[in-house]
Amino acid sequence: MGSVTITTPLDEQLSILYVDCFDSFTNNIIGLLEERLGANVIMVRIDNKQADRDIRTLLQAVDGVVIGPGPGHPGNPQDVGFINKLWALSDSELLPIFGICLGFQSLCLNHGADVKKLKSPRHGIVSRSTHQGTDILKGLGDLDCTQYHSLHADLELTGAPATHFWQPNDVCPDLLPLAWDLIDENNGPVLMAVRHVTKPFWGCQFHPESICTSEAGKDMLVNWWRHAIRWSANNGRVKTEKLTGRYLPNPFSRLSVDAPVQSHHLKASHLAQELRSAAGRDDIFLRWAKYPAQGVTPTVLLEKLGHRDDEVILLDSQGHNMGRFDILGLSVPGKTTNVTYSSYDHTLKYGNYTKYFDSINECWPLFQEALDLYYPQNQEIDRSKLRSDMDRFIAGHLPADSPFWGGFMGYISYEAGLETIDVKLPEKATDGSAIPDINFAFIHRSIVIDHHTNQIYVQSLLPNDWTWILRVGSLIDSVSAASSKLACPSSESRLLKDTLARSTITRPAGDSYRAQVRDCQDHLRSGDSYELCLTDESSIVIPSDASSDNSSLDAWSLYKKMRLNNPAPHGAYLNLPDVSIVGTSPERFLSWSRGGHCQFRPIKGTVKKGPGMTHSIASEILNSSKERAENLMIVDLIRHDLSGVVGADNTWVSKLMVMEEYEKVYQLVSVIEGQLPPAELPGAPRGLHVLKNSLPPGSMTGAPKRRSCEILVDLEKRPRGIYAGVLGYMDVGGAGDFSVVIRTLVRNKLEEPEVWRIGAGGAVTIQSTDEAEFEEMEIKQGSVLESMMR
Repeated sequence: MGSVTITTPLDEQLSILYVDCFDSFTNNIIGLLEERLGANVIMVRIDNKQADRDIRTLLQAVDGVVIGPGPGHPGNPQDVGFINKLWALSDSELLPIFGICLGFQSLCLNHGADVKKLKSPRHGIVSRSTHQGTDILKGLGDLDCTQYHSLHADLELTGAPATHFWQPNDVCPDLLPLAWDLIDENNGPVLMAVRHVTKPFWGCQFHPESICTSEAGKDMLVNWWRHAIRWSANNGRVKTEKLTGRYLPNPFSRLSVDAPVQSHHLKASHLAQELRSAAGRDDIFLRWAKYPAQGVTPTVLLEKLGHRDDEVILLDSQGHNMGRFDILGLSVPGKTTNVTYSSYDHTLKYGNYTKYFDSINECWPLFQEALDLYYPQNQEIDRSKLRSDMDRFIAGHLPADSPFWGGFMGYISYEAGLETIDVKLPEKATDGSAIPDINFAFIHRSIVIDHHTNQIYVQSLLPNDWTWILRVGSLIDSVSAASSKLACPSSESRLLKDTLARSTITRPAGDSYRAQVRDCQDHLRSGDSYELCLTDESSIVIPSDASSDNSSLDAWSLYKKMRLNNPAPHGAYLNLPDVSIVGTSPERFLSWSRGGHCQFRPIKGTVKKGPGMTHSIASEILNSSKERAENLMIVDLIRHDLSGVVGADNTWVSKLMVMEEYEKVYQLVSVIEGQLPPAELPGAPRGLHVLKNSLPPGSMTGAPKRRSCEILVDLEKRPRGIYAGVLGYMDVGGAGDFSVVIRTLVRNKLEEPEVWRIGAGGAVTIQSTDEAEFEEMEIKQGSVLESMMR
């Protein structure tokens, strides 16, 4: 049976109330309901006190209810909120209701079934369910179901004849089973779908919205909606209320009740004015030149420019075959402003200015406004206002192939991400040495190397800056392909080795990490999470040496060595006032183009290269049930994050669980993409809106994201800091690109003695073993340590 949809006349305005249980797949389900059922969907959360008070009025304004999945147990009041009121409606108040996963378990629990732990939880597992083609499953073929559950509804049918599986029994006389998973050897028969015998209540244990659930699972919802409409018609149910105010659907974002990030204030903010003042009174004009880039590397170029020890940000594709651009952002004394924010005291700082906020959400509009005020006017500018021949030559032209024209470069910490989802932060250092949770430099001078076209773009947003642009051009011409290949001179390498030889390296203890893995699995079995991305960190302490002027570990030399030994497409070197960052991350978090095309590239599944490890063996390992389950859960989570902003109809998966090869490991990668609406539409979200609604990175948390993060904060008992956050840029032209901060060394310059930290971890699932998880964490940290020691 092919995919089907329901179309209804616009004047009918069929609507569904979706009850969200703080799940990380909610927007995927809402998108499926909108796309396939043609209904307006209004989302409320289980803890919404207003919806709880208005519930009967609210129900009279909709045609049906869908209760979604979520963490926890249906018998726990805080996990289900006001849901139990829906099952207790009087006959005159009844309306069609469909429960998914936790919603399904709540339906069964309220009608006689027991909800128990599975012997072997099913997280990210795809299994074919058995059904008899009746009721909402009529006309459907093979039903391959993605399962995300630790609990199951028990109808007490153990040992019963097969015929009893398809009819109500004495324990649950009101429940008619519709589908079962009968091929689960560990758990035995598991109920997959059910309906109430007399009331318009249905539900399924599996996730019909998952990317790996077959079309039959999605068509099941279409069948349910037809049954729902028919039931309402046969029973004379009509809506007596209209949706107004807070319950109207938002056409752009269902993830949050916050409005999309906007920057159209009547008066520019102080931050925007401060940043804008660096460019003077003239219209913003991007001055740029293009040069051949054959054989030029950003490391050699930076040194030739004399910025080796300056404040600088380098986003470096490191010559990796999956990379294209190197972006060098240069600090200009008296012009470059660093903008920082702390999630612990809610302070935004820049220059001599400090502003106190209620939350991190007040930051995002300020960043967007500053970017908008700096949009280059090359296309619209009056040529008569231009004072130089060079300006007039490029007027009307912008370097469209350059992804970055200037703007914000820097990082957003993991704890900043926690604040965006209202998770209590772990305790921070009390000695005043904590580094900012958001740290961006506003870059006016930038150099972009395009390795696909072998071109270098030298760009400036500062007025009359041609002298600098032309000087850089001369330096580029003088850099030969031979000199560009030099990585780390022997003298630097020896000094680096000598400093590391004096260092003390502390790595995570195996016993405690394995115990944390087991603690994670206890939470998984209880239904609190599907997957938990547990992490730990190693530290490298560099003792001071009074007899030497070079007792510190040289960050630039360290970066060049890691770049040579462990190249990755998202390398990074950041030398900022309070922090140094040296990284070789393989993982893109999020990019968006000036045209609004968005892309995520999560990595889940890692196999270390070594003797005997072939491409074929690695492929077999990464295509195991465990590795694919890890990746699938994050794919579905990111689909939720993205579709909550751009809509499910503008979200797609272009690469699902494909193995990619890196210098030291094989990894399982997926690609999720989406399209933002045109920026000129009133209220339309921007790339920054996708960014803030997707933090912290799902590949570093688990799912459901919020509950998983709460568990991880409690288990890890430390801030992750920059590790597990994101770093990259937001371009004045409207683009952005951020990587996940992994395989990265971080130094807090405020900390004494000098300490470099490396975070690493992995996704703990119910199929994990504590020893294998510890080994994976060791492999990831080891790849960084080995690349700096060699």
